[in-house]
Amino acid sequence: MKINLKQDRQAIVKHLKQRIRDYPVYVNQGPGADEDPITQITLGYSVAQAGWIALVFDTRPGAEPDGEWNSYIEENMLEFPQWSEAVDALWDNDEPIQLTLPDGSKQNLGEDEGEPVEQIGAMLKDILLQAREDNLFAGLPIARKNLMGVEDTEGAYGWPDYDNRFKQGWIIK
Repeated sequence: MKINLKQDRQAIVKHLKQRIRDYPVYVNQGPGADEDPITQITLGYSVAQAGWIALVFDTRPGAEPDGEWNSYIEENMLEFPQWSEAVDALWDNDEPIQLTLPDGSKQNLGEDEGEPVEQIGAMLKDILLQAREDNLFAGLPIARKNLMGVEDTEGAYGWPDYDNRFKQGWIIK
């Protein structure tokens, strides 16, 4: 089966931009009070159980990467069913995953290489870093102490590592 992360990346970036544009016109579907500034942005995802990403804005004062975003997946989800279908085909039928990476290069994943959790996590990290570099978050009400990160629901990928979260994972300085 095929997974095209180059195409998926475009869909995720479009979703991110739409969520940023829509932020002031809807009730925040994330932890914390609606009127408080954003303290944390989590780009969570799942590959094997069901393919999806969830972009969750957290407004809790002093928010930390504590998994609270998991309670807000459904309202913030963008689905990628081909991810879990490809993983199912790999594990059930030994059908390799033909992975197109965001840069267009190809990679085949067989049973020994496993699921594309790291490749998807790295892509999501790059999306957040590019959004920060492009100042996409500048129009959002961001708290002075803030952070962003990527988390796989199974714990197979996370960025930034906990000790460097405020050095690498800031949204806006």
